[in-house]
Amino acid sequence: MFMGVYHFTGDTAELLAGHRRMVGLLPPGVLQIHFCLATATGISVYDTCPDRATFERFSQGPGFAGLVASAGMPAPTSVPLGEVDSYEFHVA
Repeated sequence: MFMGVYHFTGDTAELLAGHRRMVGLLPPGVLQIHFCLATATGISVYDTCPDRATFERFSQGPGFAGLVASAGMPAPTSVPLGEVDSYEFHVA
């Protein structure tokens, strides 16, 4: 599993709303590990793909660009982070 991050710059409240719209456009169950965080300059979205090649195709492809535009969001800066070695998730 490979993780990348998308940095969206702009009004945080508008970007958070756009992110909710964007996720709502996706088929159920398509996201594996996906986090959206408010930042000082907008939002950052951490997302996983099966491997680096899939991340690069997706993040640079027209499908992702169209999804972002359909949600009314600006184009992000995407950064490949690396292979996920392990993760844990606990619900309190």
